[in-house]
Amino acid sequence: MQIMKIIEEKEAWIHTHFIVDSYFITEQERRQISINVEPELIQLGIQYGLTYNIAPSKHRAIIVLECIPFDHVKMTIKGFINEVIKDFPVRHPEQRNVVTNITVTDTEVNEPRHSDPIS
Repeated sequence: MQIMKIIEEKEAWIHTHFIVDSYFITEQERRQISINVEPELIQLGIQYGLTYNIAPSKHRAIIVLECIPFDHVKMTIKGFINEVIKDFPVRHPEQRNVVTNITVTDTEVNEPRHSDPIS
């Protein structure tokens, strides 16, 4: 089993995105992250919480911090999050089979039979 971790972080307008290597974070896992990380945010003087999203183009889950802290604080928060998610499994997007270009190779057609007319 592959364990979850943050693979990238980005600043987006007034938020910090911690992008993880999993497609999905369950509701229970979200609660665990919030319960464990948000008190630490308060200790750091950050009054903003966490939200969760999915980056559609990257098929990755995002943990969104509702502010952009100084770099050293951001690294501390990243460490808190990584500590909580280290035992979460990585989930990949479902693979879907898509059928395209259907070709019929048997062209035998059943024609109606003509019976002799009754006189």
